[in-house]
Amino acid sequence: MTFIMDDKLDSSSIFYGDDSVPGISRLKKGNSFLYFNPDGTKITNKKTLQRIASLSIPPAYTNVWISPCEKSHIQATGRDIKGKKQYCYHPLWRVIRDENKFKSLIPFGRMLPIIRKKVESELNKPVSMNKTQTICAIIYLLDNYFIRIGNKIHEKLNNSYGITTLRKKHLELRSTQAILNFKGKNSHPWHVVLKDKKLLRILKKCESIPGYRLFKYLDENNNPIEIGSQDVNLFLQNLTQFNFTAKEFRTWAACREVLYRLSKINFDAEQLKNIILEVADLLGHTPTICKKCYILPEIIHQWEKNNLGVWIKKHSRIKENKDRLLLKWLEENIENIKF
Repeated sequence: MTFIMDDKLDSSSIFYGDDSVPGISRLKKGNSFLYFNPDGTKITNKKTLQRIASLSIPPAYTNVWISPCEKSHIQATGRDIKGKKQYCYHPLWRVIRDENKFKSLIPFGRMLPIIRKKVESELNKPVSMNKTQTICAIIYLLDNYFIRIGNKIHEKLNNSYGITTLRKKHLELRSTQAILNFKGKNSHPWHVVLKDKKLLRILKKCESIPGYRLFKYLDENNNPIEIGSQDVNLFLQNLTQFNFTAKEFRTWAACREVLYRLSKINFDAEQLKNIILEVADLLGHTPTICKKCYILPEIIHQWEKNNLGVWIKKHSRIKENKDRLLLKWLEENIENIKF
């Protein structure tokens, strides 16, 4: 069995596991389950059975795979009643992942003006439909409309879309605007109205290139080539010299919008619910996921203690500049945050 190490994880505590390798299986017997090792022998070890029980795998799941290694970052997978693959992760992996995700916010915030300057420069050029210009159009949408980058797995399994998997049928072009209508992850409906003239010129050209995929570029031989999420990520990394991905835009936007809104009000639990609901709607996911996975918890904690209000008074000059406000707050608070 092979487990792959990743330098972003604590190498002494957790491994990256691959659920394609043989794992523990389960067999229903009466109202409970029996569990078997990859070699077919029945599991009787109490510690292993306790670990499996702690995963709380729903009884209705089928094709259940359980990691034979207690340090694997994926502890179990299975198919729900809709046939969708579900994952159960090691709790430490979630902590490390979130720590890495939020710690990248400071360099991302510092590099954001450089990214935007490059995007603006490319969108201002005559429409050439080269790779760089098309990627910059995608980044413009990531930065301003918070749409997921998209991947072909979700498109195939769930019939859901992100920017790089959009099809021409999702675009409606009008004389002064364009409208994107599509189903995103978790069946969230997206209705995006675009009015930027520079972007409209590129979208019109995208639609004219052969193929059903919306975002493509023309290579040196004038052949249409689809843009994938990996192309966008590589562009960001080459431009900034940081290991950024397209997902940074959504995390940044969630933290920025929550911080800005909380800076306007005193502590109020009901108001907090409304703000998280607003931001979740902007990003196209549930309030629970928004708060759990996209918002730096310390922002809310400092607001609850009224420390945020005190901090805002000291930085009143930038309180209406959302991006500068978040970056400044992170720079002054991130080192004190315990993830």
